[in-house]
Amino acid sequence: MREQKEQGKQNELLRVIAEKNHEQVIEYDVKEDHAVVYAVENDRFEVLFDVEDYIQKNRYGSVFIDPEDRKVFRRAVHTCLQKEGTVMVDVRYQGKDSPSEWYSCYLVSIAGENGEIDRMVGRFRNIQQEKIITERMRRRAEIDVLTNVYNHKAFEEYCAKELAECTTNALFIMLDVDDFKMINDTQGHAVGDMVLSQTGSILSEVTGDCGFVGRLGGDEFAVFVSGFENTVEMEEFCVTMRESLKKIIFDMEYSVSIGAAKLNGRRISFPDFYFEADRAVYAAKRGGKNRIVFYDQIKDQEEPQQKVPDALEPILPQGDENSMLRQLRTCMETLGKEGIGDAFMQTFESLRQYFDADGVVLAYAKDGAIRYVEECHRETAQMMARLVTEGVESGDAEAFIREMGKLGDVMFLNIKSLRESHPVIYEYLAEIRAWSAAGVSLYTGERLLGILMVLNPHRHLEESGVLSMLGATLVARIELRNLQEQQEYDRTHDKLTNLWNREGLSVMARTGEDNMFRSLGVITTDVIHLSEINKQFGYISGNRKLTEVADLLKSLFPNYRIYRYDEDEMLVLCINIERQEMEQQVENLQKKLEALGFGVAMGYSWSAHPNTKSQIAEAEVLMSNDKLKLMHGTTVMKRMEQSVIDEINDLMERGRYLVYLQPKVDIHTGRTEGAEALIRQLDDELGIVGPGMFIPVLEHYNLVHMIDLFVLDEVFRYQKEQIREGHRTVPISVNFSKMTIMYPELIEKVTQMVQKYDIPVELIHIEVTETVGDMDHVLIENVANSLKELGFRLSMDDFGSHYSNLAVLIQYDFDSAKIDRSMVTEITNNRKSRILLDYMTSMINDLGIHCIVEGIETKEQVDILKKTKAEMIQGFYFGKPVPKEKFYEAFIAE
Repeated sequence: MREQKEQGKQNELLRVIAEKNHEQVIEYDVKEDHAVVYAVENDRFEVLFDVEDYIQKNRYGSVFIDPEDRKVFRRAVHTCLQKEGTVMVDVRYQGKDSPSEWYSCYLVSIAGENGEIDRMVGRFRNIQQEKIITERMRRRAEIDVLTNVYNHKAFEEYCAKELAECTTNALFIMLDVDDFKMINDTQGHAVGDMVLSQTGSILSEVTGDCGFVGRLGGDEFAVFVSGFENTVEMEEFCVTMRESLKKIIFDMEYSVSIGAAKLNGRRISFPDFYFEADRAVYAAKRGGKNRIVFYDQIKDQEEPQQKVPDALEPILPQGDENSMLRQLRTCMETLGKEGIGDAFMQTFESLRQYFDADGVVLAYAKDGAIRYVEECHRETAQMMARLVTEGVESGDAEAFIREMGKLGDVMFLNIKSLRESHPVIYEYLAEIRAWSAAGVSLYTGERLLGILMVLNPHRHLEESGVLSMLGATLVARIELRNLQEQQEYDRTHDKLTNLWNREGLSVMARTGEDNMFRSLGVITTDVIHLSEINKQFGYISGNRKLTEVADLLKSLFPNYRIYRYDEDEMLVLCINIERQEMEQQVENLQKKLEALGFGVAMGYSWSAHPNTKSQIAEAEVLMSNDKLKLMHGTTVMKRMEQSVIDEINDLMERGRYLVYLQPKVDIHTGRTEGAEALIRQLDDELGIVGPGMFIPVLEHYNLVHMIDLFVLDEVFRYQKEQIREGHRTVPISVNFSKMTIMYPELIEKVTQMVQKYDIPVELIHIEVTETVGDMDHVLIENVANSLKELGFRLSMDDFGSHYSNLAVLIQYDFDSAKIDRSMVTEITNNRKSRILLDYMTSMINDLGIHCIVEGIETKEQVDILKKTKAEMIQGFYFGKPVPKEKFYEAFIAE
């Protein structure tokens, strides 16, 4: 009874799942050998297939599964019935009256009380659309876009797979369009692309379902086709292919060279099959246009070349001496040019053309390991070039290079004979599709510096001694390059930590590279009391601590730039890092620093609109605060901070902070239509001093918001008094620093003032510097929106003093923008300055933003500005800042 209930629950669960997802359900009773497939419609099970003797008569998979997938499905069922568990398999499910579609089959085996499998249930989920999308993506990755045939990599993979399974006669055909460079040069690349596209299309059409086509690169194609009865059919197929390609018509005669290798029932590796077809197509090209050559036709001609048992021949100075000297002179002249990189490439291309080779490769060492490569290749050898580069840089070619170094200067006429005697060399050359090669070893003293290889040379083989002659010069140039790179490294890196140094940071700053970053995180660290550690315990102890911090930064930030930019300070530039990752990394670093056993202060900054200089400054402020906490303890730090707060409050209560106002004048009427609030301090000894004398201290303790909010409160009070006395009022702008914008309680404090004074808030404008663009835009946007909701007008200060300000002006809802004084200093005697100012005022005005210009000191400047779209101006020409109590009488009263 209990078993029936459990089975009922399971059936109900399957029914609900199947109906919800429009699936089919299969249930198989092992004892009865009975399988039923259901569909669930309208809350009812509907039988689709009812199969007796399911296993006994070998019907599992033969009833409702597409014939091509029956073996796969049978294996899945067999596996599921072996032991209790689950199996998933993708098969094509075939309904009674519907075509096959892809389904994901999920099978579950259930054991009885005796532990034996007595039941299997499962469900079929339709994945037809998923398969179509997956197949489309797979095909996109495998197909050459221009010709719609397989690309080089995909063709090789499919060909190797077919060779492993092929039991019939097959052909590997390689085709090269004759004079293709001339087609491009004389007819244009559009015609060249048309020729390649139609070549791929015709090859696919001729091959049909008997094989597949690939584009190896440039104008070179390959075909693998099977199912031939005899050699005659193979030869007829190649002729048919060549004649079909003559359908391609343009202003030149189309022809193609064809080389083919026959399988003829052999078991052969893909590299060897590729080798035979490659040799055949080259023989066809040498024989003239429109030739078809089979490898077995030239095999006998190649055999006599293999005179040396291990296929190694030493490179000797033989052949045409004049030809060698001409080529050597060309290479030496090229290597003598400035710019080692370009000189190498030009030299190697000259060698490649001389030997008519697929590629020329220089692999060389720096710092001991041979991991550096310079190469050039013909267009059809792109696959070879990629494999060579990846092998050298990853170290996979190290064993091959060392083996070559032992052999000296040698030539391989045919790598097949290397299988037994030099398997390492054979396997590497076969992997990169090099069937013949000439190579020289480059030594500096007893140390192997590298090797120079010519891959698949087709002519001047007897004159390969030119490579040996170049050896000494190449060694000298490589060592010169390594020395220059080492000198540059030493100039831009710290010797102790191997981090970038301050000069390295300056190089980046000079290039303006941070303009290209999407985001930037900056982290600064400072080893506390390093000088004291050096004095008491010696420089070795201090250096050990610096190295420990450097190693920690390297381990946590392996993909980012790290600098030791001062004696005890280090810097991490996290380029294009996401904010969340940055915060996580900072948290991890904080924990690691705390565990070091000595004090290291840290600061950080992140921005979606990077500015390296300002972000370093922000990070250093936070680092200084952290340093004070670590040096004096949190309690002492808070006590010091509180003493500064107490001093500020005392100065405010004693009236030592004074608010001054400077007028903003309508450029056409000369009437005062606004003002800017400025802060001054009355010092007992110095008298009235500007903000430069006291703001830096507040910035150090992150207390600038106290002054900004004080000024805002004073302006609110002043405006309320002006309204009460019936005076004409003008908007007054109050500056908010970046630190004030980041003050967590800013909106709460400002809201309290709005409620306290109860005056029209539009009489007060909030002015922010355009460098807020370096800050977190989400934070800025939230603060700006909150201020606008309270009724404040927003103004951008210092417009034009920073490269990113236009983006900031557009991004946020500014009501006005003030052009920085630096933009007007030269307008009276510099035509370009006047043009730029006119452009800026027009642009701001066109954006619907009020334009203000500051720093006006002469009548000439005023006259020039009247011809622009500036609306208000500010500067000493109209009046210097005055105490707010005197502002009305000085600038407002008629």
